[in-house]
Parts: sequence; structure tokens; C-alpha cells
Amino acid sequence: MTRIGMSVKNLKEITDLLNTVITEVKLKLESKGINIRAVDPAHVAMINIDIPRESFKEYSIDADEEIAIDVERLKNVIKVARDSDEISITKEKDKLLFEIGTVNKKFNLLDPSTVTTPKIPQISSEFYVVLLKSDLEKGLKAAEDVSDAIRLTLTPDSFRARSVSDTEESELILPKDMLKEISCKSTIKSSYPLEYLIRFIKSVTTTDELKLSFKDDYPLVISFKFGVGRDIDGTFLLAPRMEQ
Repeated sequence: MTRIGMSVKNLKEITDLLNTVITEVKLKLESKGINIRAVDPAHVAMINIDIPRESFKEYSIDADEEIAIDVERLKNVIKVARDSDEISITKEKDKLLFEIGTVNKKFNLLDPSTVTTPKIPQISSEFYVVLLKSDLEKGLKAAEDVSDAIRLTLTPDSFRARSVSDTEESELILPKDMLKEISCKSTIKSSYPLEYLIRFIKSVTTTDELKLSFKDDYPLVISFKFGVGRDIDGTFLLAPRMEQ
């Protein structure tokens, strides 16, 4: 029997992250834990989540398998719980049973063959910056009503995030001494769709630091650890927005 126990807070954050790009998702259950990969229909944003078995309160599976779920239904289950609650999830043939204190909820699983699991592209860059999530969030909020795109610039001494319209301009400027880490030998720039970044930053609540890797007109890779014990690995990939 497949039975999993975890904190509601962790499950809520995972669900919110997935909901930034997709409404249906496939979960790969293995002895070492669970892997989740999702890409939005436009193939602009992708999420990869690795949940080690150590982050679960209980983790018991008969064999490796893949299951597919409706993310919106999962959100409805979480609505009845508090962040401090624990949740037990049991697979019963083609259904999932959720036990939250005195409340039980159940819904049907999807057919795994109908849900596509994207391949994670091998994207690497020697240029990266590690910064506080709160700092990036301020820059994104400032840009939200300016434009639908944001241009990231990395130099050996600073990180900048700038949005421009015909009538307004917003720029986040973080000098080297305000950054956790920086690796850059020359100036690099790339623009990205702001909407996806804002949805992403709002969904991550338990992480303090983000690692941003990119190059000129190259996909952005945001790496982070999250969850109650900061032991869940997350990666958010975003395609560049090519400027005319």
C-alpha cells in the first residue's frame, strides 16, 4: 500500500508552485522520494521538484510508480487544513484518500498516460547570483505595473532588474555587498516575462535565498531549497523574452 504523511505547509507550497505553470501533473514515486516535473502549455516556464523521503513524516510505497493528479482538486483538499496540520495520503486503486485530523477527503486520480512529463533541459551557466528572495520580490513588485517584461543584468559588481515603458521605469539595484554570492566576469543581460516571475515568487514562502543563473538571451534557472526543513530541492526555468 502506498501511504505518505507530510506537513500541510509543505504540501501547500508544492501545490502553489505547480499551480504557477500547470493544472495537471504527474508524480514519480520512488524509494528515495518523489520527483515532480511540470511545464506550462506555452513551454515558457518549467518546474522541477525533488522531495526526499526524509522530508515526509511517513513514506511507504510498494514499488516505484507514477500517478497523475488534478492540481486544482489538491488545492481544494488543502483549503480545509491549517499550515500546522499533518496530512496522511493513501492510494486506494485509482483514488487518493486524504486524512486531515477529523476530516477525510477523496478524489480520483488521472490516467498517467494523459499527462506529459517534460524532459529537463541541460542548462548550465557559469554566471550566477545568490540573493535574498525578499530583495528580488521588491524589484518584481516595483516592476509589476510598469511593463510585462523585466531585464536582468549581472556584472562583476552588481545585479539589476529593470522594467521600462513609454511613461514609467523601475529598477532594482543590488551592489555586490548586498548579494550572498556572485559569479560574473563580464556584463550579461537577458529579458524575461514578468508575469511568470511574479507568480513564482508569490508561491515560494519558506525559502530565504534564490540562486539565479543566466546568460545573454538565455533561459533563466532559479534554484532554491524550501519546505519546513529546507530539504526540498526546487528549480524554476524560464525562457528568455527576445527583444526587438
